[in-house]
Amino acid sequence: MAFRIVCDSSVNMHQMPEADFVSVPMKILSGMREFVDDASLDVEGMCNVLEKSKERSGTSCPNIAEWKNAFEGADEVLAITISGKLSGSFSSCSQAMTEFLEEHPGAKGFVFDSLSTGPMMRMLANLAMLMKRENMDFDSMIRDLQIYRSHAGLIFTLASMNNLARNGRVSPAIAAAAGLLGIRLVAIGDENGTIKQVAKCRGEGKLPRVILEQMEERGYEGGFVRLDHCLNLPLAHAIRDKILEKYPQAVIEIGECTGLCAYYAERGGVIIGYEDRDIVR
Repeated sequence: MAFRIVCDSSVNMHQMPEADFVSVPMKILSGMREFVDDASLDVEGMCNVLEKSKERSGTSCPNIAEWKNAFEGADEVLAITISGKLSGSFSSCSQAMTEFLEEHPGAKGFVFDSLSTGPMMRMLANLAMLMKRENMDFDSMIRDLQIYRSHAGLIFTLASMNNLARNGRVSPAIAAAAGLLGIRLVAIGDENGTIKQVAKCRGEGKLPRVILEQMEERGYEGGFVRLDHCLNLPLAHAIRDKILEKYPQAVIEIGECTGLCAYYAERGGVIIGYEDRDIVR
């Protein structure tokens, strides 16, 4: 059986070694310009353009045909999307999966709403790959991924929430606070897949400590961590170092935001996925 993992491009990766993997591009729109979130996108160049532009900007999720094209040729398809509360990606993917399974009666498929984005989606995809490598059956894989998701969290810090506010993802009041006097906001993706502010601090100096404290409040005790940054490797390193200072056994990976996450995180943002104390491997 040909097993494929398909994600929208908010997963922050375009290739997945040793797996049949497809990233379906989201699009970032600014005036008459369109940035396609694929491997050819210059993320820093996009950020430079958006920061200087006075045009209204937004995003576009993959359509049904793009999702179905990504499924073709597979016998089993696990599709993972950004939170359905933040994008129409889950809805269009679900419609595409329904049509795909109707047209391919012998195939299996499941659309997994990550209730999250970026690092969390990648963690789910990586775990699915490992499960398949161990010959786990499709239904058991879905069950275990759902259990895993309930024991993992997402936390992020942004210097600006302008793009989130402009697109209705957070309230304008929260976004305004992020731009005042160097205030950095810390927020989480909650259990419903929506954004919730949990802390704030002035400047980046205290951020690593604040972020670790917030992670610990939500059950972190040294499990796996994935940090994706938008043009801010020094802050990603500082957060990694603060975690390792207390939990030297922790396995921490650092990556970069691709187009969609870079658009919403904006320059300087860091998005973190982590496992809580009750995770079972």
